[in-house]
Amino acid sequence: MFATRQRGFTLVELLVVIAIIGILIALLLPAVQAAREAARRAQCTNNIRQVGLALHMYHDINKQFPPGYGYMSGEPGSGGSKAWGPEWPWIMRLFPYLEQDAVVDEIDWTWNPGVSYAGVPVGNLQAIGAQVETLQCPSDPTVSTPFDKQGACSYLKPVPMARTSYAGNFGQGQMEAVGRLPGVFGFNHGARIGDVTDGTSHTLLTSELVAGGTCSIRGSISYDEGPVFMVDYTPNDPTPDLVRWCDAGDGDSAARSPCVRSSGTLGGGVLGNTLNMILHTSRSLHPGGVNSGLCDGSVRFFGDDISLDVWHWLGTPNGAEVFTLD
Repeated sequence: MFATRQRGFTLVELLVVIAIIGILIALLLPAVQAAREAARRAQCTNNIRQVGLALHMYHDINKQFPPGYGYMSGEPGSGGSKAWGPEWPWIMRLFPYLEQDAVVDEIDWTWNPGVSYAGVPVGNLQAIGAQVETLQCPSDPTVSTPFDKQGACSYLKPVPMARTSYAGNFGQGQMEAVGRLPGVFGFNHGARIGDVTDGTSHTLLTSELVAGGTCSIRGSISYDEGPVFMVDYTPNDPTPDLVRWCDAGDGDSAARSPCVRSSGTLGGGVLGNTLNMILHTSRSLHPGGVNSGLCDGSVRFFGDDISLDVWHWLGTPNGAEVFTLD
């Protein structure tokens, strides 16, 4: 009788198999990541479409888009002068059209979110901190972290403010600077469809923002300069934003959503009390560009390489520019 010898894998063969598996995983991983990002971008596109639909529902009832911030006749809490009038941003005014009725019912619209966060009504605390999935792009992990989470910034009061990935078109130029070119939104101003003489399919309504660190107020749903963007720079331009409150991490020159103080010192400081300095660029974490909503309700993806002239023209509702997007 002879013993049978069973042959197994040698160490070299085992290492070769492991190496092949490693190579296959390395080849598949980018494809998996690309598929996940494609799904996130599709969700983001759908979110912008929902925001656009809510804006048009608002327009149908009020005969104009909501003010970028400030108050208008007939709006909740309207009346008075800029010095004390409630300055609710446009995105908060969409809550009734975004199925946020439970939050809306508790809001005291006479309280002014643009002046002081001392003594905030309880119902308004709920609204300010509302994490609305439709308003947050899943590609941006920073947007779900509120501004001043757990009092980390101590700029206003330890009042966490939810943030959004979607900003309204404020045109070209710093937020309240003299001589700027207005967009669809502005202080105490929301355009009417009839004002968009360049064509609703050639005028930006909304676009994306990257919220950034918890101490950057950019994207805040309740603060006047939070949900705004300007067309001074093309999408994802590395020029730092002018933000009233800038997170130290966003002040780094390599930050994905850079911002700078008015003094020119990068990071963690106060820009000042005048809104004529604010300037936000549209940015996203999608490779190569940003999703944007147009005034006709459509959504388009604009690449980082779009002509600056065309981006400027898209930002003006009545500039009389003639161009094609094809």
